[in-house]
Amino acid sequence: MRKLVLRFSMIFCMVGMFLGPFESVEAKKIPNFWIRNLEGDRFDTRRHKGPYVISFFFVNCVPCIKEIPELHAMLSEEFPDAKVLFINPVEEDTRKDIKEFAKKLKIPQENFYRDSFGSVSKKFFKGKFAFPTIIGVSKRKLIFRHSGIDDKIKDDIREKLSAEG
Repeated sequence: MRKLVLRFSMIFCMVGMFLGPFESVEAKKIPNFWIRNLEGDRFDTRRHKGPYVISFFFVNCVPCIKEIPELHAMLSEEFPDAKVLFINPVEEDTRKDIKEFAKKLKIPQENFYRDSFGSVSKKFFKGKFAFPTIIGVSKRKLIFRHSGIDDKIKDDIREKLSAEG
């Protein structure tokens, strides 16, 4: 059964990667939301003043395993004031699964959030959903949206976050 789930997860990720980049979504207004991380701390968009980056993932997503450490390292080193939220919207992934995933990737648990009812992810996706998806927000506006990570995408993230000051 576990092999079947892993195979399905890998196929789902691969299909998401081939869907291609999303259409331009910059300057769209972002809805308010709040969510608690694995340590119980609350992130609320109404109270957060600086830019933030969301990465939607699930624990068996192979591209996510590559993307999360790269994104975390880049943001921690180059944009330490930008909050990063790794949000898992997959109901089947438990808190324990996500904690083990964070430990495996050596990323602090304070950056991981479980959106098991999809209340946050539904605000960002209408139809197509690809893992991983990275979304940048500043001043309640969407400044970038990407699926996956590579040097070109990292350069775009740097450019957009730098422009936000």
